[in-house]
Amino acid sequence: MNSKRSAILSGLITLCVLFALFIAGKPAEQTASRDRSVSAIRYFPVYSYLNKAETDNSFAIDTTHGAEGYVALIARCAAPVKVKLVAPGGAERIYNVPNSGEVAYYPLSDGNGRYAVQILRKAEKSENSELYEHVAEDSCEAAAPDEFQPYMRPSTYVWFTGSSSCVKAAAKLCAGQSNDDDKAKLIVQYVCTALDYDESLSEKEDQSFIRDPDAILNRRSGTCLDYAVLTAAMLRSQGIPAQVVYGDANRTSGGSHAWNMVYTSARGWFRLDTTFTDQGAADSFIADDANYSAIGWY
Repeated sequence: MNSKRSAILSGLITLCVLFALFIAGKPAEQTASRDRSVSAIRYFPVYSYLNKAETDNSFAIDTTHGAEGYVALIARCAAPVKVKLVAPGGAERIYNVPNSGEVAYYPLSDGNGRYAVQILRKAEKSENSELYEHVAEDSCEAAAPDEFQPYMRPSTYVWFTGSSSCVKAAAKLCAGQSNDDDKAKLIVQYVCTALDYDESLSEKEDQSFIRDPDAILNRRSGTCLDYAVLTAAMLRSQGIPAQVVYGDANRTSGGSHAWNMVYTSARGWFRLDTTFTDQGAADSFIADDANYSAIGWY
């Protein structure tokens, strides 16, 4: 009888210990879950139910991916095409759209809420070369679980796939590394070594021009926006949230500039400016918010 009572008592003690360990482990599990959303996702694809448009004057919008922080669309026509995203607070982001009928992806970069999505085609019979007409419109409800979603995936402006050269380069650089800050440092060093600043390109392109990170890497030169797009693609492929930001910096003669805002769990959001780093700017200059004025980001 005593042995039976002892066995029951021992079992109860064991259950209590296990329950205590379970409770103590809960915060760690929740923290790990939050960390996974930031640093443990290595490649986060985009997708759409839309298929490439095969006929001219085809326009369509896929608004079903608000929880992932992006909208998809297609446009096929002879004229130039843009998309206007009007955020819940009224901010407008206008991007170029490939007019070949390929599926294109754009981030909902101004927080959660309802966005108006407008496809605009350049007016064919107008003396005003900047006049665009609405050809399709819809709305998209952004309901991302965290602020990082739009900045962890590829988009038309920061495009990469699992087979991209820039993704393979980032994987090779960061092999064996577990700290996101160390990865970011390695990627910045790589971009600064791989690219040379080409001022002549800045006269031909503007902030609305669609960049291909692999083309930038193959060319081995670029503008500040090229530096920022390549850096963002490599960081995102390693699961590190990265924005491409364009605006003004008081170190540039013309004012127009592009850089990255990057998130790691150790530092939160911070600025990386691979162009200025490559040109020898001090870390204290890049870290000083007073030196930068953002106009938009994606």
